[in-house]
Amino acid sequence: MRRPGKPARPATAQVGRRWLAGTAALVLAFTVGVLAPPRSTMAAWTGTEYGQGTLQAGTVSPPTNLQCSAGTLTPPTFTWTLPVGGLTRSGFTWSLSGSFTGGGTLGPTATSVTVPGGLLSIGTGTFRLVANGPGGWTSTQVTGSLGMLTAVLYTCSVP
Repeated sequence: MRRPGKPARPATAQVGRRWLAGTAALVLAFTVGVLAPPRSTMAAWTGTEYGQGTLQAGTVSPPTNLQCSAGTLTPPTFTWTLPVGGLTRSGFTWSLSGSFTGGGTLGPTATSVTVPGGLLSIGTGTFRLVANGPGGWTSTQVTGSLGMLTAVLYTCSVP
């Protein structure tokens, strides 16, 4: 609807002004958003404090001098010498593999374990022993062989 006393504007002039206003708004947004430098923040700081500490590598020493004995009606007994040096031990873990399954844990001052005859059957297998240290660390394993020839005759050897 047209107001009396005002001439009608041509449609092309109105479209041109809208285009010019839109272009100016885009140029302004680009200038402010892209070309404006970032403002500094409260997190932009540096400090002159220094830290100091000591790091030390450690190892869990394995048991030494592994020996074994076995015979008629005598299941294998493995003995060893406690490790010297290294990280403090929390105990030992032993396990069987091959024809046998089983294992267990021992205290930090243990120097022997007898493999229960109930864990053995006719066949051969491997005895493995590791020392346990802090944080789940373990030593390298020491191994021996064991076997059961008959229901009453046991064997073992160490390399």
